[in-house]
Amino acid sequence: MIYWITWVVVRFVRIFFFPLKVYGQKNIPSKGAFIFASNHRSHLDPILIPICCTRRISFLAKDSLFKNKFFGWYLKQLEAFPIKRESSDIGAIKEIMRRLKRNLPILMFPEGTRVREGEESEVQAGIGLIAVKSGLPVIPIYVSGTDKVFPPGSRTVKRLPALVRFGEPLNFSKSDLPYLKIAQKIMDTVEDLAKR
Repeated sequence: MIYWITWVVVRFVRIFFFPLKVYGQKNIPSKGAFIFASNHRSHLDPILIPICCTRRISFLAKDSLFKNKFFGWYLKQLEAFPIKRESSDIGAIKEIMRRLKRNLPILMFPEGTRVREGEESEVQAGIGLIAVKSGLPVIPIYVSGTDKVFPPGSRTVKRLPALVRFGEPLNFSKSDLPYLKIAQKIMDTVEDLAKR
């Protein structure tokens, strides 16, 4: 209930705060689990991407955000779950697989953290492992403008345009590439969406 209330409120409020262009929604599966793989510009991304589709989406959030009991509870209502970014979090990977088996789509950020436009980033192998082990489609997403709408360190939203573009599904179920190579191929596809 709280998930969908938040979904409706954010979709409504967004109309007044910043213009959003969304492309490629036809690439989002209407049923079954899948993996969203997106670049990460702003804290706004895990909220903005789910309102672009009518599926209930789960996502990872850094474990420090769950230290506040009320905010941690609220994040869990939004289907978020914690991940330890400073180490290989096997527990988080197991939780991802559990949720995917329950047909709950997962939003992942291959870079692992926010990266400003133009900055160099390193992908994490985790999404490659998940893509192979689950055998599920990976939907690449390119997001831009959210770092200007809600800049790092800011507490206010600026009325500037943002964009979310969904790419065609990728499948790595039969791939024998190393997980890191797969993660890089996913991220390359995400970046290619910027050129469309």
